[in-house]
Amino acid sequence: MTKTGMIVLGHGSRRREVASSFEALVGRVAARVSGAPVLPAFFSLGEPTLADQVRKLTAQGCSRIVIMQYFLYNGVHIEHDIPKMIEGLKEEFPGVAFVIQPTLENDPAMEQLLVERLLTAMDMQEESSPPVKT
Repeated sequence: MTKTGMIVLGHGSRRREVASSFEALVGRVAARVSGAPVLPAFFSLGEPTLADQVRKLTAQGCSRIVIMQYFLYNGVHIEHDIPKMIEGLKEEFPGVAFVIQPTLENDPAMEQLLVERLLTAMDMQEESSPPVKT
């Protein structure tokens, strides 16, 4: 039976509090995903790296690794840098199947979140506006 591990790959930041926030988010996601370990990784400017977490999961016996690219848009990192990293990992781990999930770009759930936030802001404005005298 194939054991699957999952990695949520974020960009990374020089600010430690950003990394801590991302790690906490992935921890909450991991608590809701049963049946597979879910680990955070950073593309750049942080540790653990994608390679670090792939090594960790393969050491735990995972032969299928899902990588969720936690990016809003398909920029240079998604189109070029990350695929190059993954090609290197495929060479290092030829027995591992890598499954790459798309970014959040154009995800209907993100669109819905934006609509909800904007509508909430409109409601807040109406509640805080002074009454109109007629």
